[in-house]
Amino acid sequence: MKKYLVMMALGLAVAGTSYAQTTPQQRGKNPENRSEQRKNDKGEFHRGGEKRAQLSPEERATKRTEMLTQKLDLNSSQKRKLQAINLKHAQQMASFKGQKSQRNQLYGGEGNDQHRQQMQQLHASWEKEFKDIVSKKQYAQYEEERKQMQANRGNRKGREEGKDTRVRRQQNG
Repeated sequence: MKKYLVMMALGLAVAGTSYAQTTPQQRGKNPENRSEQRKNDKGEFHRGGEKRAQLSPEERATKRTEMLTQKLDLNSSQKRKLQAINLKHAQQMASFKGQKSQRNQLYGGEGNDQHRQQMQQLHASWEKEFKDIVSKKQYAQYEEERKQMQANRGNRKGREEGKDTRVRRQQNG
């Protein structure tokens, strides 16, 4: 009888401690971890309380090229050209982000409209070069997937009317 009670107590102790462990999916739901979920030590927003790995421009370009190659079924020539423009764009973005962080330290985050405009110009130049590489059918497929992603962006949990709650908090102070 004593052996049976000891075994039951041990079993409950093991089960109780393993049940108390939180999984990465549950961390975002836990109110105590919300501050971890929102910002890391650099002030960047992310999910799950874990830091995102910072990819080099080369890694970002390769990752984006592979993703677009799979989705649009690009041939090797298109893939090679896309890798080149993705690398150029990723390097421009990396230098631009460095300039932005320096500007924020000096001026306290002023000039966001200028920053947004420059980002739009960079994206427009990438898109123009991308359009020259792919066929009309592939570009139409790219546009369709992009529109779906934009539509889905507003449907995520925790967002109202398609806007991110962070934007409202920053505007409200």
